[in-house]
Amino acid sequence: MTDKAPKAAPGPKSPDSAAEVTAPDISGGERDVPVAELFLWLYRLFYSKTLGLTVILLFALYAFIGSLLPQATKEVLADPWAKEAFLNARRPALGRMTTALDALGLFHVFTSIGFYAVVSLLALSIIACTVHRMPELVKREREPRVHVAPRFFDKARYRARIPSPDGVPASLEAAREVLHGARWRVIPDDRDPEHCLYADRNARSGIGTVLAHTAFVLILGAFVVSSTWGIEEDLTVPVGSSVEIGHGTGLSVRANSFTDSYTDTGQPMDYVSDLSILRGEAEVAHQEVRVNSPLSVEGYRLHQASYGTSADVTIADAAGTVLAQRSVPLQWQTPQRTEAYGRVDLPDGRAVYVFLPASGQAMSQIAPGTAVFGLAPDGHSDPQAEQQAEAGTAARLEDLTVTFDRERQYTGLTLRRDPGTPIMWAASALLMIGMSITFLMPYRRLWVRVEPDEKGAGSVIRLGSVSRLDITFERMFAALVGRIEDAVASPEGPEDPDPAASAKESKEKELSDHE
Repeated sequence: MTDKAPKAAPGPKSPDSAAEVTAPDISGGERDVPVAELFLWLYRLFYSKTLGLTVILLFALYAFIGSLLPQATKEVLADPWAKEAFLNARRPALGRMTTALDALGLFHVFTSIGFYAVVSLLALSIIACTVHRMPELVKREREPRVHVAPRFFDKARYRARIPSPDGVPASLEAAREVLHGARWRVIPDDRDPEHCLYADRNARSGIGTVLAHTAFVLILGAFVVSSTWGIEEDLTVPVGSSVEIGHGTGLSVRANSFTDSYTDTGQPMDYVSDLSILRGEAEVAHQEVRVNSPLSVEGYRLHQASYGTSADVTIADAAGTVLAQRSVPLQWQTPQRTEAYGRVDLPDGRAVYVFLPASGQAMSQIAPGTAVFGLAPDGHSDPQAEQQAEAGTAARLEDLTVTFDRERQYTGLTLRRDPGTPIMWAASALLMIGMSITFLMPYRRLWVRVEPDEKGAGSVIRLGSVSRLDITFERMFAALVGRIEDAVASPEGPEDPDPAASAKESKEKELSDHE
């Protein structure tokens, strides 16, 4: 065994031959991230399928919660008393969860910050996916793949082999004419134009995908616009009086009359409000409003929603100054549902409650024709100092005198204004157009290769396509094969006593819809 001599230690290098090495900076200092790199990272994040699937599931979760839990309107949320009444109505069923659900914004899901974030992420994901795919859609129209290897025709999902008695140029021209006649775009193979060609149809149908994705983004935008700036609030209008619509319209709605009808079993059959829309004293619109026949005026719609009893009351202070004189809709019921009540908010922050027997409730402790009044000193607490008063008489509540004048009906209306409607209509039109283009004009393509016949007579036309399994395209492909066969068939030929045997020997065709 021979011992190896140890290697000599490398000597110092001359200054001319020494390599200059720069050590990496590991000092932990800040490194500037190029803006382009950050943008590309965000772009890749937004068009990733993982993010897209995640935000779709979150959107579905918010929609499920919004349909499962009662949702408070913006007007209810803006009024502390109305919001507290809304939450109190939920507590018997939800208990301690009510406070937590309110903190998470789940009683106004579609205007919550979390929902806006999910909608924004979903819109950005759709936009990124569309932008990411657009180069491919443009390329297939401008720079399609016109060349395939010869072995492609042996493995293509749809393939055919058509014998031709003509030579290669004539057979290739016959195939070209047939495809042109069938409205296919034909492009010669740039590598072998004498033997091969490419054909496609509806190469621009990718615009349907772009339109559909644009429609989805607009639908999300319309939803946000409607949730944020839309109006949906309840109006209670006593018959014979008017209520301002508000929102800077200068309009008011007057209930001229109300009619309700019932079946023999006592079920409501129809109820109709005769309404007038006024600007000052001038009537702007007039219509009978039913549940499915709203009144539309200046972008607002009034829907028939409910009806009930109201109480005409007059409230005066100790000096006899009238603080309020109105018909109070009794739109709420006590927990026992035996009494209906409403409230009047006074200028000093106090509130007067008015109680009457609920319609059809014989168990009420309030006698017919009698009203009970209560005073809430801070406007939010339970009513106190309750007093009764018959029709036409007054009751004393501390320094207030409250007179019960009479009962009458009120009609409950829902005022709606949806600024997202035009956007939704435009999005729906784009979606219909995009989906129609996508499904009625699918992208089709095939390749043709003409080779000399191995037997030395004529040529062989080979067709191949990579389209997905599609019965419609299978029929289209078979029809093209049949037309090419007819185009290259020789009109003159020796008569054969056995046509079936002659056909078997003269042509061989393979048509398959599976690999």
